Formats: sequence, structure tokens, C-alpha cells
Amino acid sequence: MLYSWVKVFHIVFMVSWMAGLFYLPRLFVYHAESRAEDDPRRAILGAQFTVMERRLYTLIMRPAMWITWVTGASLVLMNQAFLHQPWLWLKVFLVALLTAYHVACGRTIGAFARGDATRSGEWYRVFNEAPTLVLVLAVALVILKDAITPGALGAVLIGTIVAVVAGYRVYTVARRRDADAPIA
Repeated sequence: MLYSWVKVFHIVFMVSWMAGLFYLPRLFVYHAESRAEDDPRRAILGAQFTVMERRLYTLIMRPAMWITWVTGASLVLMNQAFLHQPWLWLKVFLVALLTAYHVACGRTIGAFARGDATRSGEWYRVFNEAPTLVLVLAVALVILKDAITPGALGAVLIGTIVAVVAGYRVYTVARRRDADAPIA
């Protein structure tokens, strides 16, 4: 029963962490685009985005990441047979990638706060898609475990990339069309 409860908390905090990893780069998009505004609007928006980014990162994302890691390690310690299964090590690698992404987001918050962030909103829109790719692969590994072959995992990755790129292209075209539409 303890194993099941640890698994519940692992999933809940993983979802919380992923929500932050999806939302924070969206705030970066808005923060980067707010730099084109005139003062005092630019200063007010910049200060507000800085507060929002920092609170999301420190109050939600960081604790959720640590609890995800601790509960995941606890699950492995409770079922040490996982240590001999290749899917687990690939999942650990993917979670390490998400952790590196998390750290990069933290550094980006600092860059915005110092006024050193120079990337465009468009760049952050693309940056925002990275956790999606990793999440799809990690979930496929956990659900399918050893039943998934490296070729199938590669196909899932390529399919996810194609879907993300296609969705992004559709979004970009729609955004440009809406920007060019006359205001009624």
C-alpha cells in the first residue's frame, strides 16, 4: 500500500512540475514581447512578469521537481528490480533533461530580472515545446516499459516532433492572419 501512495504523490508532483515547465516559458514569451511596449507600461509589465516567474519557479516548480525526484527514487528503492530494466535508465536520462531545462528556466528568470534577456518571444515559443517532447517519451517508456523497441521510441519522437512543428506552423499562420485582420 505504501508503494501505491508514493506512486500517487510521484504522479501528482510530476504533473505539477510539468505544468510549471509548460507555463513558465509562456510567461517568457509575454515578458519578451512586453519589451516592445512604451514606458511606463514596459516597466510595469516587466516587474509584474518578474514576480510571476519567480513565484512560479520557487513556490511551485522547484518543490514539485524535488518531490518528483524523491518519490521516483523511493519507488525504485521499493522495487529494486527496476534497476535492471533498460527503460528505467532512459527515463532517468529524460528526467535529467527536464531538470536541465528547469535550471535553464531559472537562469532565464534571472536574465529577465537583470534586463539581460535578449531572446525574442518567438524563440521562447519554440523553447516552450521542449518539455512536450520529453514528456511524451517518458510516458511512453513508463506505460510500455520493455515492450517498446528503440525504433518504436524513435518513431514516437519523430511523430511528436512532426506534430509539434505542424501545430506551431498552423499557429504562426493563424497569428499572422489575425494580426493583419482589420479591427471591427
